[in-house]
Amino acid sequence: MADETTPETPTSEARGVYASSAEDRRRTASVRGIEFGRGRPEIIVPLVGDDLESLLAQAEAAVATPARVMEWRLDRFRPDLEDAEDHREVTLAALGPLRAALGADRALLVTFRSVAEGGRRPYGDRALGALLEALITGRRAGTQSAVDLVDVETAREESVVASVIDSARRHGIAVVGSFHDMDGTPDEAEIVEILRSQRRLGADIPKIAVTPRSPRDVLTLLSASLTVAEEQTGPHIAISMGTLGASSRVAAEAFGSAATFATAGEGSAPGQLGADDVARMIELLRP
Repeated sequence: MADETTPETPTSEARGVYASSAEDRRRTASVRGIEFGRGRPEIIVPLVGDDLESLLAQAEAAVATPARVMEWRLDRFRPDLEDAEDHREVTLAALGPLRAALGADRALLVTFRSVAEGGRRPYGDRALGALLEALITGRRAGTQSAVDLVDVETAREESVVASVIDSARRHGIAVVGSFHDMDGTPDEAEIVEILRSQRRLGADIPKIAVTPRSPRDVLTLLSASLTVAEEQTGPHIAISMGTLGASSRVAAEAFGSAATFATAGEGSAPGQLGADDVARMIELLRP
């Protein structure tokens, strides 16, 4: 990756890339004309339908909100299929209809959340890598990829994480490198180091979500987010989950987080608010 003074020149294929200018030293990551890290935080709506019909119904509801990014939670799709290969096959078959339902101006983030980090189904690291790489590489020649961003948990097996990131880079897909602490909130220095380490691994958008046990935990997360934002090395996402952490979801811009998650129907994590409400609150709280 290029340094601050000599930003990379993106190829015609690459959409998940950094941009910078002499006037504004912040780096951003862009997909489908959506720029993470500049201006308002993006609202990401999770799609958690357990079959194709419910998935497409939620996608229809999501595109009626101000959100420009939709997250397909693969671990919530077809829980009746225990075999990883069967699950991968139906997931790939559903990608086309989902992309059509979202339209050309909404970005699609694909995520498989592990049980340890708040997901719903067990999935081995190798099976996960195969699923994500199949989604990344499934584009037909001469067409735009149906997938715009891919989430990979950076605590997964190192070789799998590296392979997914490399494949995404080669196919012009932005990487969200994520970590979710479902038990508590690390100290500020550890949160900062997690986000920095995710960027070193190659994530375009590092992400951390933590579980607060007190209001001070929320302040810890926000302070860490601001520290990383002030380094101007690129966009990141920092969230304090649950009702206690809900303020972090609407105050994202003030503390440097490039996106927040909100719902159009059923949510995917504790403390998520409705997308329309979040959009209004973000506008009211803009610094």
